[in-house]
Amino acid sequence: MSRFSLRPRTLASGSLRNACARGATLALAAVLAAAAACRGGGSDAPPPADAPDGGDAATGGPRWLGVEGERLAPPPPHQQAKTAHFTTHDACAQCHLSKDTATLRDPKGRDISPVGRWKPTMMALAARDPYYVAAFADELEARPGLRSTVERTCARCHAPEASVEIDLESGRAPSFALMTAEVSPNAHIAREGVACTGCHQITSEGLGTFPSFTGGFSIGTSRLVYGPHDAPLTDPMRLIVDFTPFKSVHVLESSLCATCHTVVTRAPLAGGKQGPEFPEQVPYLEWRASAFRAEAPVGAKATTCQQCHMPSVDEDGQEIRSPLATTPPDLKARSPHARHAFLGPNAYMLGVAAANDAWGATATPEELGAQAALQRAFLRSSAELRVNASREGDAGVVRVKITNATGHKLPTGYPSRRMWVHVKVARADGAALFESGRSDAFGRLVDRTGALVEPATFFPHFDVIDDDAKVQVYEAVPVNADGKVVHRPLDAITFGKDNRLLPQGFDKRHEWAAYTTPKGVDDDPSWGSEDEITYRVARAEPGARVEVRLVFQTIRPSDFEALAQKPTPAARRLFDMVSRTPPTPEVIAEATATIP
Repeated sequence: MSRFSLRPRTLASGSLRNACARGATLALAAVLAAAAACRGGGSDAPPPADAPDGGDAATGGPRWLGVEGERLAPPPPHQQAKTAHFTTHDACAQCHLSKDTATLRDPKGRDISPVGRWKPTMMALAARDPYYVAAFADELEARPGLRSTVERTCARCHAPEASVEIDLESGRAPSFALMTAEVSPNAHIAREGVACTGCHQITSEGLGTFPSFTGGFSIGTSRLVYGPHDAPLTDPMRLIVDFTPFKSVHVLESSLCATCHTVVTRAPLAGGKQGPEFPEQVPYLEWRASAFRAEAPVGAKATTCQQCHMPSVDEDGQEIRSPLATTPPDLKARSPHARHAFLGPNAYMLGVAAANDAWGATATPEELGAQAALQRAFLRSSAELRVNASREGDAGVVRVKITNATGHKLPTGYPSRRMWVHVKVARADGAALFESGRSDAFGRLVDRTGALVEPATFFPHFDVIDDDAKVQVYEAVPVNADGKVVHRPLDAITFGKDNRLLPQGFDKRHEWAAYTTPKGVDDDPSWGSEDEITYRVARAEPGARVEVRLVFQTIRPSDFEALAQKPTPAARRLFDMVSRTPPTPEVIAEATATIP
């Protein structure tokens, strides 16, 4: 079997995933030299902000609100395309999309077809995500002398098919202009994001090893598409799309996902030197160190990435048994039948895409909204929250315990994500006595009076909180060699803070420990896969009501602020969208108590 194996040719051995690189979505900012990439952008002024609670740069609103200047044009409309090794999803949809029949639908008529479930996901939007596009452009602008390296790094996992095809053709990577403006077959393949003929052609070669990470997947050249089932029917697929289905259980293994969801970068330094390996995101390695790993100890329940994020049960928890295609009509039912829903926490960007049609590819606003609702429900399964209230003298004491229910750190993935605890203590008439973790209309942390409390760097990890201005925030914060917080992955040397909750059964001495070490929690013995925080509320009245929420935010407001320092056309376009859909947090869990 002929194969080629492509490794990222970057000075950073790395990828930037979600921001400038691998797999699903997020991080960086703006456009290289403007003209080629920003076709038709014009210098139109931004639409009215209409942001809740008002606010602009002059009155304390975000820096990005109302930014003027040239805007990146929306991406060209999707068109069916085919290259030497890949095809857009349209070809697959001929048989793997539920149409007007009961095939590829669950007992309640819900779509379980691979193409139908994939279309409104962040995998399908990986190359269209406006935050990723802005981040990609920002990294290019910051490193004009490393353009090819940045393009290879940022496109490898967000546009994997085009990355492979263009590398084979010319030894280059997809350019920013190709991904955002061109209409060639490679450009349409690129904007497919993480799609059918890319994932299903990844071979088992090297999976789970370091060379396979950071976009180091291997694509076969024999036009074999891999699935988990015995004796697949080959003739229809060969005839219609010239691919041959082939059984290989590696498609069920977490190591397949790890190729783009394990990203290790190295910052370029002066004199052509490189910084140390930086684990930009390593959920697979976190999982490998947990009780959920495939080699889990006796008594533990191994759970793969696919079992959680592509469940083979329907939304009611019932096992799915179904034909895998609509034709031929006599196909037998198969199991497992994974829902290609790619469940994750990023409901926010799906909402942004739903409000901006051109960025959602072939998914409708309704489909994107429905997917966002699934994401929110999935997010609510990620943690448990318990609250206990007592009294010590005239002070109320509120103890909050959070338990990570996932198989990786919480939150995990691209380090723009954060989770925090919002605690409000109020008198019977509703007046707040204490409030830590409140957020404003732009998703920024404020105290009970509405004053900003977002630190210039980051909040430390707390064990005890007795002040409205202190907030328990779980996050990974990249810093450079000088310890300064940075927002571009290729500036990062290490984490200045990483207090994200560990998965259960986490082995701190596992083989990948150097990539998963926490930071800033040594003084808190209650921290691990659980964390207990004590809140002390002075002069708390008997009967005061305690309301606690655990909340999640996909993109920190400070990351938008960083893009606004030198906004590019791509960043300005992003700000237009964010002004209409601010990054307010999603609720993971809620609990209440009463102070005696």
